[in-house]
Amino acid sequence: MVDKTAFMETLHSVQEIAKASPVPLTKEEIRDYFQGMDLSEEQQEMIYQFLLTPQEEVLENEDDKEAANTQAEAKSCKRTRSKPDVKPAGQSQNPHFQMYLSEISSVAVLTKEQQTALYHKLLSGEKTAIEEISHQWLKKIIEIAGEFVTPRVFLEDIVQEGNIALLLGLGQLLGKASEYGADNAKVLEDAQQKRLEKRLESLVREGMDNYRQELEGEADSENTILAKVSLIHEARKALAEENGTDPTVQELCEYTRIPPEEIVDILDLHEKARKE
Repeated sequence: MVDKTAFMETLHSVQEIAKASPVPLTKEEIRDYFQGMDLSEEQQEMIYQFLLTPQEEVLENEDDKEAANTQAEAKSCKRTRSKPDVKPAGQSQNPHFQMYLSEISSVAVLTKEQQTALYHKLLSGEKTAIEEISHQWLKKIIEIAGEFVTPRVFLEDIVQEGNIALLLGLGQLLGKASEYGADNAKVLEDAQQKRLEKRLESLVREGMDNYRQELEGEADSENTILAKVSLIHEARKALAEENGTDPTVQELCEYTRIPPEEIVDILDLHEKARKE
C-alpha cells in the first residue's frame, strides 16, 4: 500500500521542480522520482496527467505563441475590465493553467446511468474505471477548489491537490464492493452511489484543506484560536449582563456558532491559564 505521507511529499517536490524547469519533465523523469512506491500503471498515468497537463501545450512556432498570448490577454482583460490593475486574490495568471481550464470545459458529461456503471466497475475491481471517473470529477474539483483559494493559496495548486486526493480515494475504493453492499449486485443503488460520491468529495476536501493549512502556517491557526477565545469572552460578558448568570455552554454555542466541544476546550484552557 502506498505511504500517503511519502507520496504527497514526493509529489510536492516534483511539482516545484516542474514549475522551475524551463522545459516540461518527461514521464521517465517523473517515474524516477516515485521509484520504490507501489503504484499501479493507472496511478502512474494519472500522476503524469496531473503534472504534465498544465505544461504539455507545446507551441510549435512564434506565431502560435503570439496568438496564444493575445488570446490569454484578451480573456484576462475581459474578466477584469472594471478593475484592470487588480488581480483576483489567489488566482493563477498561468496561461498553461488557463488552457487546462479551457480543456476541462469541453469534457463530455456522462448520463447518470453511465456514471453509475463506472462506479460499479470501480467497486468490482476494474482499474480502468479510475481514469474514467477522474475525468468526470475534473469540473467538480475546480468548483470545490474555489472554496479554498486565499491570497496565499493559488487555484492551480489547490486543483492539483484535489486531483491527487481523488486519485488516492479511487484507489482505496477499488474492489471494495462489499463495503457498499454491492457484492452480488449488477447495478449500484442510488443510495450506494451517493454514499460513495460523498466519501470521495470528503477526501478531496480533506486534501485541499490540509494543503491550505500547510501553506497558511501555524500563525494563522493561532490567530483563529485567539479570535475564538476573544469571541467567547465577549459572549460570556454579554449573556451574563443580559441573564444575570454565567451562560451555559449551549447558550455560548448558540450565541457564537462555535461547536460546544470546542467551547469546552477553550474554556478549560482559559481556566488552567488563570490558575497558573
